[in-house]
Amino acid sequence: MDMNEHVAGSGAEPDPADAHPESDAALRGVIDDYMSTFEPEPEDTAGLRERILRLVRDDLYRGPSTHLQTGRGNPFSISTASVRSIVRIAVDSVDGIRARSVDVEPAGDPEGSAATVALTVAMRAGIPFAATAEVIRGSVAAAVLAELGIPAVRIDINAEDVYVD
Repeated sequence: MDMNEHVAGSGAEPDPADAHPESDAALRGVIDDYMSTFEPEPEDTAGLRERILRLVRDDLYRGPSTHLQTGRGNPFSISTASVRSIVRIAVDSVDGIRARSVDVEPAGDPEGSAATVALTVAMRAGIPFAATAEVIRGSVAAAVLAELGIPAVRIDINAEDVYVD
C-alpha cells in the first residue's frame, strides 16, 4: 500500500517497515550487533527489538519533529513541517511579503521553552523593508505563541528576492 492509498483508502495504518525494508533490515542488524556485546537475561530483552524498531518506524512515518516544552515544563513534540507551516502562514499574512525558507529551533532555558526563527522572504518592490520586518516579527511572534504556547525569542529575516505584481 502506498501513502496515497492510505490517505484516501480504508483507514488502516500502513506498516512503516513495508515502506523501507532496506532500512529496517539495516536497523535490525545494528540492534543484533549491539545485543551480542553483552549477555542480558531473556526477560530483560523481551520485545526490546520491536520497541526500538517501532520508535524508529514511527519517526520515519511522521517525519522530523521539533521538541519543545510547555510553560509548565512538560515536553512535547510537533512535526517540523507543522511548525514551519505556522510560521509561513504568519509571514504570508503580511502585505507584500511571501515566505521562502523557514527554520525554527528550540531555545530558552530549559531548552525548548522558547524558539528562535530564521526565515527568508520575497518582498514586493516598493515595500520599506525595515518597517515591514517589524510587522513580520510581530506576526510570527504572535503565531508561535498562540499556536505553540512558547515565545519566539529571536526572529531573523533575510530578504532574498523582490517581485513586481
